[in-house]
Amino acid sequence: MSSTDMAGRIALFDVHCHLQDPRILQKAPEIIRTAAEKGVKWMAVNGTSEEDWQTVKQMGEEYPCVVPCYGLHPWYVNERSTDWLSKLKSILENEPTAAVGEVGLCQSNRGKQVDQNLQVEVLKQQLHLARELKRPVAVHCVRAFTPLLQVLEEMGSFPEGLIMHSFMGNQEQVKQLAKFGAYFSFSGFSTSLKRQKAKQTWRAVPLDKLLLETDCPDALPQLESNSLVWVAGDPDAPASQSKCCEGKGEGGADIEASSEVGKGALNQPANVRPLLTHVASLLEIPEMELAEKAFRNSVHLFSYPGSKVRC
Repeated sequence: MSSTDMAGRIALFDVHCHLQDPRILQKAPEIIRTAAEKGVKWMAVNGTSEEDWQTVKQMGEEYPCVVPCYGLHPWYVNERSTDWLSKLKSILENEPTAAVGEVGLCQSNRGKQVDQNLQVEVLKQQLHLARELKRPVAVHCVRAFTPLLQVLEEMGSFPEGLIMHSFMGNQEQVKQLAKFGAYFSFSGFSTSLKRQKAKQTWRAVPLDKLLLETDCPDALPQLESNSLVWVAGDPDAPASQSKCCEGKGEGGADIEASSEVGKGALNQPANVRPLLTHVASLLEIPEMELAEKAFRNSVHLFSYPGSKVRC
């Protein structure tokens, strides 16, 4: 059955995207319509800094399908205000529909510009807040697995769920993280992995812990171009918002732009659909079965008290 035929018969959940990114913000209505046509019912839009929290809030209010998430990404820790944590707590308390994210640790070239001890401190503060408010939390981890594991061992498990965003780790990391309530979300970045490595990683993840995301506007999948939809970015948007230049995940796999689409093409939530097809083929299970499991997992995670998410 073709993607077009199946689109109306499945429900998909993009558990991590950045529709507030200046490169695509003005095209959000069109992007959301396209996603709905592909079967995407919900999109978790993750904030990254105090500067974009208000935009995420507005999108959550305007679009019923948008689940707002608020967090301080490790790249922006140095730019935080003195009262950033109280601001974050206030917005989460006033928005029971919101989750926490994007938070984490990063030792990419850009991440190294922020002191790792400071990153750890800020991460702990946000994890404590997520636990206090009983919300799931989306975690960014690039070349920082060991310090992340140390934080989790200190804090213990998270019944509300840790979303290991754009996961590109290995089997042993899956095993270690699962002890703390982790879910594993695969983005278009993972399509660049060698097929055997991807199989080994994905098959190590229990199906009841597997999620799908786009991480748009970055992470355009490296798949056949006729299976993808993309958007031309705003050339006047600040390049500092882009994560596409940070080309290596925790597993160390190089990420390169797809050669089958035009230069500057950006990802969008509709591409969770071809990503589903790709992951199902590697797991050697029917697309419908994977779609149902991933959607069920996502809804379970985001169905905390006050959430707008419903089956």
